[in-house]
Amino acid sequence: MRRILPALFLLIGLALLAGSGFAIWSEVNFRRGAVETDAQVVEMLTRSSRDRDRRTTSYTYVPVFVFTLPDGTKRRVEGGVASNPPCCTVGETIRIRYRPEAPEHAQMTGFMESWFVATLLGGMGLVFALVSKAIWGFGRPGGVVVAGGPIAAPANAMTFQVPLVGLRRDAMGWVLQARWSDPRSGVQRLFESPAIPFDPVPQMRSMTSVNVTFDPGDPASAYAMDLSFLVAPAAAPAPSAGPVRRG
Repeated sequence: MRRILPALFLLIGLALLAGSGFAIWSEVNFRRGAVETDAQVVEMLTRSSRDRDRRTTSYTYVPVFVFTLPDGTKRRVEGGVASNPPCCTVGETIRIRYRPEAPEHAQMTGFMESWFVATLLGGMGLVFALVSKAIWGFGRPGGVVVAGGPIAAPANAMTFQVPLVGLRRDAMGWVLQARWSDPRSGVQRLFESPAIPFDPVPQMRSMTSVNVTFDPGDPASAYAMDLSFLVAPAAAPAPSAGPVRRG
């Protein structure tokens, strides 16, 4: 999930940024052949939407304006942006742009009509990209997090400093071993980390214990060993979290 989630956020962010870029291109392309003129607001349309949770109704207003083409023909066009409070009043004179070949697509000048969509999509895309970067770096401030995964145990799960007792190597890498003894019953549990693809010994010479999260009242509960202090060498791939282990 540490790889899939940031990749998903990044993909959404890139899609939104692409949408922003397209909106900017469309506006620039529209302006190349557009003509500016005056128009008069003749009506303010009211749009309503109901909030299901709060059971309230909100209203927005869309201007309808009329302008005259060079041949004397009048065109009536509905604005493309609804707002509250209203952007203008009936009878007000406004500036608009239109393409001579498509006057029915005329739009008001100003930020809301021209750049609002591009700014909104660009801002959201940037946020998703930054969130992706934050998630990707979370838990990896200078290295990697090696753990058995989220504890799927009841709320009784606790974190203990468990003495290290050994290190073994298998086909996947190095496996740290820690042993905990229940002070009440004397029952012992052996915890093993997921395979680490690099030798952790040089970074653990002064360490005698490691944090392990588990339910001390359940000898068979899931557990997670936290090795977030380990820094993976540049040439070594980050170790996989692996499945939740059980004692």
